[in-house]
Amino acid sequence: MKQRNKVGLLISLIILIGIVAIVFFSFTTYSKIIKDDVLNISKLTSTNIYSEINNELTKPIFVSLTMANDSFVKQWLAQEDSQRNPEIIDYLEGIRSKYNYHSVFLISAKSLNYFHYNGLFKTISPQDEHDQWYYNFINQDKLYILDVDQDEVDNQRLTIFINCKILDDQGNLMGVAGVGIEMTYVQELLENFERDYDLEAFLVDETGLIQAHTNPNLIENQNINDLDIYAAIGPDLYNKTDTINVFNDDDLYNQQYIISHYIEELDWTLIVRKDTSTLAQSFNRQLYYDLFVIIIVLASVVIIVQRIILKNDQLMNKLALLDNLGILSNRKDFDQHLEAILTRNDEINDPWSVFLMDLDHFKEVNDTHGHLQGDKILKHVMTICKAALNDHLITRWGGDEFSGILYLSGVLATEKLEALRLKITNDPMLSEFNITVSIGVTQAIDIDTEDTILRRADKALYESKSNGKNQVTLL
Repeated sequence: MKQRNKVGLLISLIILIGIVAIVFFSFTTYSKIIKDDVLNISKLTSTNIYSEINNELTKPIFVSLTMANDSFVKQWLAQEDSQRNPEIIDYLEGIRSKYNYHSVFLISAKSLNYFHYNGLFKTISPQDEHDQWYYNFINQDKLYILDVDQDEVDNQRLTIFINCKILDDQGNLMGVAGVGIEMTYVQELLENFERDYDLEAFLVDETGLIQAHTNPNLIENQNINDLDIYAAIGPDLYNKTDTINVFNDDDLYNQQYIISHYIEELDWTLIVRKDTSTLAQSFNRQLYYDLFVIIIVLASVVIIVQRIILKNDQLMNKLALLDNLGILSNRKDFDQHLEAILTRNDEINDPWSVFLMDLDHFKEVNDTHGHLQGDKILKHVMTICKAALNDHLITRWGGDEFSGILYLSGVLATEKLEALRLKITNDPMLSEFNITVSIGVTQAIDIDTEDTILRRADKALYESKSNGKNQVTLL
């Protein structure tokens, strides 16, 4: 018994010495750790803001590009006459109703008529100062631009317009189409971030002129290059090469970070200024409170946790890639496969394609028959897809959307997916609920990235939907 006590005492003494050593080294190095943690949190916060704003402001860009490439719009412009004005007005109203944008417009290059979703607004003129944006834009070598301006149609409200050129098959200008987002919408986004993360966030163009800010008086009136804190950084603030640019003010003992992200689709730069002194002090206090508890808890559970982790690691890895309905893998699995195949795209000689698939009329099933019936239909569709594409990858993208990779050329992939579409269309159970599928497919090219190939597949899916559903579109 005494020997056992001595052994226990020795083990306790060793643990105590280890804890004292950990505490000592932790306290001697905590300053650097806090600094690194503050920097990482600031970068993570700024990345969240970047992602949210990028998502919210790139959606209207895609809508404007879709309008500019719509065959109906081009045909209407080619045959424009006053008798057909209601058609284009109804079209613009349809876009506005679908996406709930503040403004939807179309300008004919031939007649210079400015159509709004609520009618013919005016005929633009080079003599009208407010119409100069149109002439400036069509003379630029850009397919689309973002322009902050006052909306003449709606009481001069400050609006972010996405202006997109409409070109015919020969590249000649047919008109300009686009949508407008009320500036207050973007300001609310920025206000939420500033309130939640205790920072300042705003958008500037390539010259440093503020384009979006919670203070409306600064928009298109304040250039941040006139402010010492930003002028000291210089052109590096607008670096378009790196994903994220981080700067700190040495005069403030590294207590303030300035982070910039270039948003390619907008051709604007997100600037985030974070005062980290309060956060650093909070970390400092918390370190003293938590360090001892963490070490004790860690020493107590490390053995148990290690065994649990070892046992469940393989199971978790498997479940992480499985969709919750248990038949197909999930979007994470798709993303991993897509990233892997793109990485070795240069080494692959055989063609491959990416597709996106959406169930038609699925919402009506959920609304009418309930989600349990909806899940049965999803499982049935998954079973059909898994059997039809067993040599390829198909995953559940989310909801009633699916994605996959076919190791075939675009033409052969289209034939394969067309066969799958027919199986689903002719399936007795699915026919009872009027379930069909719309599919968009595209073949990979050497210069593809995840964004470019998914964009094309999504556009192809959109065309399948727009052209009446229940079809496969190759783009």
